Order: sequence, then C-alpha cells, then structure tokens
Amino acid sequence: MNFGENIKQLRLASGLTQAQVAEKLGIKQNSYVAWEQKASNPTLELVERLSTLYQISIEEIIKKNDSQDEEKELLKNFRALKKDQKEQLSAFTIFLLEQNQVQKPVNKIVHLKTYKRNELNYAIVEDEQLSAGFGQSVSNTGEKYKAYTPTRLARYDGAARVNGNSMEPDFPNFSIATFLHTGFDRDGETYAISEGDLGEEQLYIKQVFQEENGFRIHSLNPKYRDFYLGEEDNFRIIGPVVDNFVEIEENQIED
Repeated sequence: MNFGENIKQLRLASGLTQAQVAEKLGIKQNSYVAWEQKASNPTLELVERLSTLYQISIEEIIKKNDSQDEEKELLKNFRALKKDQKEQLSAFTIFLLEQNQVQKPVNKIVHLKTYKRNELNYAIVEDEQLSAGFGQSVSNTGEKYKAYTPTRLARYDGAARVNGNSMEPDFPNFSIATFLHTGFDRDGETYAISEGDLGEEQLYIKQVFQEENGFRIHSLNPKYRDFYLGEEDNFRIIGPVVDNFVEIEENQIED
C-alpha cells in the first residue's frame, strides 16, 4: 500500500470528502487530490497536519506494506532452492552489497520554474472530472477552484479535470480541459459528454462522429475501443473542448 492509498483509506474511514480534508489542512482541493492520485507529495509540515487530523503517527501514514510481502516472497523462494543454488545466490547478494558501497550517492537538485500569480491565466474548474476512460460516476458538490496556466485561454463555459489516458497524448491524464455548452455541431471534434441521470452521470471527453444510428464515441489512445450512443441512451453532448493544459503547481506560483 502506498502513501496515496494510505491517506485515501484514512479519509474514507473517517467519513470525510476530499474537499473537507483539504479545508482542514488549509490547502486547495486539487492539491489534495493529487496526493491521493500519486501525482505529487505533500511537505513534511502537511504530513504532520495529517498525523494530527487522524491522530496517528507519521510513520503509520507513510508506511508501505509492499516491502514486507516482497521479503516474505524472497524468503519463500530461497528456501525452495537447492544447496548449491543458495550458495550462488548468497555470493551474488554479497556482490550487490559491495557494489552499493562503491557507488557514491548523487544529489540532484531540481529547480522548479516559478511564475507571478498576476501574470498567469486561470480556468474555474468544477470538482467533477471528465473521464478519459470508459466513464465514471460523478456526484458534483458544486465546489470550484482555480487552475493556473501561462497560456492564454479561449472563451469557455465549463472546465474539468481529465481522468484517464484514453485521450493521450493530446489530452494528458490529470490535465484541465475547458469546453463550451453548445452541443454537437461538427463531426469528429472532441466533446465533453454527459450520460445518465443528474447526480449519477458518467462524464466523458471523446471524439464524436455522427452515424446513421447514433453517435460513435472514439478514443485517441488505440488501446480503447469505440462505443456507441443512440436515442435509447440517456446522454447529452455538452459541447466541444476548446483548450487543454497541464496545471501549474501551487508551489511554483509567487504572489
């Protein structure tokens, strides 16, 4: 289990939403979401706040159980070896340990580019996400936040975060897509689509082609198959996607 999964399980066990945890920590919701999705990691100060929030130690929050399982598997495999194989493996293990002692650690410092907040553009992003997979159920809390970019944005009616890789490389996972609320008007464009009843919708970002019996929904990633939506399906083509950008992290912005 990794850090993102750890804090997700702690949040669910406490009956909290991502927005509520972010508020308690004094950060933006999208920053917290990135932790759970392993897109970024918090500072030590914020890990300490999580420790206080859930009343557990920092070690319990960041622990990984995978290593214990790996050690058990290695021991099991070692016991199954023949005597001469165990001797060979032991000699190779000593060789690897000696190699680690010879190699000198290299400290790499990555300097992040910073931006002035008043010089950036931003989109008002809704808490719901646009699935770039086979769709996901969404419950919109009505909360919104600003996602910053140095790129000038065209006029838009809505913005949401892309979730999944079916529209890569043009629309990367976790990027921000802006779109209009003008419906379908041009074959082959990329659209935001809503399927299902309000509050239980599946939201998509896909290419849409109008065909004789309905609409063919196409992904840019060839690993994903096309699917079809027709009159019998409860869906709505919200409108075309007009911009897409990778959000600038808050620690890269100077006020």
